[in-house]
Amino acid sequence: MPTRVPARRPPTRTPAAPPAPAQVLTPRPSTHIRDGLALMAAGIGGYGAATLTGHPQWDLPVLGAGLLGGAAVTVSGHRTMQRNALHDRLVEALAPWLGVRQLDRRIVKLRGWTHGWPGLPRRITVRYAPGTADTDPQWKSSVTSAISSRLLAKYEVVKHDQLRCRLDLRLITTPDAETAGPPYSQVRAERAITELIGPTASVTSVELAGEELRSISVSHQAGAKLAASGYRARIERVISTMMPGRWRAVWDLEGDSVRFEVRPSLPGSVWLPTDKPANTEDLLHNYRQVKIPYAVDEDGREMVWYPARSPMFMITGGTGSGKTSSGHALLGKITQYGWPVWVGDAKRVEFLDFRDWPNVQIVAGSIPQQVALIHAAWVLMEDRYKLIERGRATVNDFEPLVVFLDEFAEFRSNLLEWYAQIKVKGDPTRPPTLAEVASLARKARTARIHLVLSTQRPDAEFLGGEMRDNFGQRMSMGRLSPQGAMMMWENPAVGVSLPRACTGRATATHEDGRPAEVQAYRFPDMHAAEGSDERAILDAIRPETSRHPRLIIVPPEDEADRDLDTGEATPPTFRDYANATWVLATDRPDLDPLAGDRNGDRPDGRALSSTLASLGIGENATRPADRRYTEPTWSAITDDVDGDQGPSWMDPVDEYAGYAPETTTHPRHLLPGDLIRLDADDVWVVVDEEPVDDIAEPGLVAISWRGDGDESGALSVSDDTDIAVRRPEEFT
Repeated sequence: MPTRVPARRPPTRTPAAPPAPAQVLTPRPSTHIRDGLALMAAGIGGYGAATLTGHPQWDLPVLGAGLLGGAAVTVSGHRTMQRNALHDRLVEALAPWLGVRQLDRRIVKLRGWTHGWPGLPRRITVRYAPGTADTDPQWKSSVTSAISSRLLAKYEVVKHDQLRCRLDLRLITTPDAETAGPPYSQVRAERAITELIGPTASVTSVELAGEELRSISVSHQAGAKLAASGYRARIERVISTMMPGRWRAVWDLEGDSVRFEVRPSLPGSVWLPTDKPANTEDLLHNYRQVKIPYAVDEDGREMVWYPARSPMFMITGGTGSGKTSSGHALLGKITQYGWPVWVGDAKRVEFLDFRDWPNVQIVAGSIPQQVALIHAAWVLMEDRYKLIERGRATVNDFEPLVVFLDEFAEFRSNLLEWYAQIKVKGDPTRPPTLAEVASLARKARTARIHLVLSTQRPDAEFLGGEMRDNFGQRMSMGRLSPQGAMMMWENPAVGVSLPRACTGRATATHEDGRPAEVQAYRFPDMHAAEGSDERAILDAIRPETSRHPRLIIVPPEDEADRDLDTGEATPPTFRDYANATWVLATDRPDLDPLAGDRNGDRPDGRALSSTLASLGIGENATRPADRRYTEPTWSAITDDVDGDQGPSWMDPVDEYAGYAPETTTHPRHLLPGDLIRLDADDVWVVVDEEPVDDIAEPGLVAISWRGDGDESGALSVSDDTDIAVRRPEEFT
């Protein structure tokens, strides 16, 4: 009867003071390198000896032989060091599956290395502890997957000797799907899902694109555990972090199944649809059915704004994010329903082309005009409230009005500066216009006045407290900082990883109230060439008729009282500007900036904007008074260059402005919104999810990331190393 040979176990250690793995597996300088250096030294010495002994004919051959031999031995030694390092990493990766307590190269034997640098072992022999659960169906696939992931090649099991606790594998040199088994990405996903859901999880279907896993469907019997939304959210986060790309889960709680899939890619640009709404003759008849499309989500579903349900719309986004085009798209769709629109254009040029757009009654560019516009909207709201109080009208009698305030932060800053110049004794400390905007945000819905407000940053100074809460419909364009994400979405991780190079990418309120990543509609160029595709889109969007006449705000200076003796006008006060007279544009062609265009005598803009005109030369010369510095202008310019008011124009441009300088931190301390360096080329990517333990690779931390061009991936790093990071400045 054959005698059973007990399996050799690696030496054990007491748990009290386990040695660090690095002490066991740290590669040591190869003797080949030392021998090679010695041969080189011998060659140089032989060269000198041949010269000194009178045999100069042997000096060069001796030198060449020594150098070539030394180089060959040195190269061989360097490859041996690399193979030893690869061997050590493989032992570390396999240790959790082998039940060993001490890392030792003898538990994993590599043989028959292929040519190449550093090459691959053709045969691998793995020894494991007798207590290992080697009968588990997933155990062998786990060992095979760990080897394949570390060596970046496919291996298959050729022999499993359970008596001797030994596993033999060989390198697969020909593609064979049945022999190779599932790809590593699938094995990794299955392992994570089983760990998270439990042993009842069973894979029912898998979708692959080559070696890349695209989706995996799972049935389970863990319905009670998965009923908690928080636990489902944790599973989604772990899977999305561990797997390359951006993942999501589709839960069927009644059918006890779930499908994990790669999120669909959003398009880089989507034109505003040209279809026009029907039944728009009566503004009151279809008020509650009006829906304004403004974006599409990752599944191609259209994002729409229902003003009757969520009366106020807020848009935030920095320069280049697509915020202006999104505002134009909203305005284009609103006017198709025949609703009147008033626009406050804080930058004075972003909405000028809408001055003759059907149903846009006024585009106020100057601060006095914007003050009058906001005050008139507030007065309309108060008048409608009075009609309700007196029983003379109901809400259903009110025709809707949309007030669009673009670049609210810029408007607020300009308003405060202007108000300080015209304020007189007895006026409030702050301009009442700001209080009127807040009042409109709180109360205008009952008067069917809808406020659309856009601003660059969702700062608490402008939108804090109830001001933000009154805007139920929101869209933040581009990447947010964690602080901005808290302001907009009350979650520091929402919208902080949007790709910066994708204009029009945004986070918006879905129909169920949750924020979703979307691609905002793009509005065509108002000056698109005749006959172009863009011009055709613009003409299709433009309303065919205008129901509401254009309006003009008469400057208070035009109606100011004049002194009988001197003839000088009394300077207008803030109340004069707020209560300015409104008239039809047709009644005051002298104040209508478009009157000249209709008469065909529009000036030559190219000549007016030339360098000669700016210098005061020629017939189109700008008046000298227009080119002199005024005190506010001079202060605004010098404030940017005097003292420590900001970066100089000569400073190099920081591609990642808004982030603190590079530092290091532990991978577990990373937060969504942090930047990490992806490789040695100084390419930084943003952390997409909170890091998690890599379930498939114990001892590693999985980090999900997204790049500026919407590329994405997952990175696993060692738990005992620091990682380079740049944090948003507000968190440093």
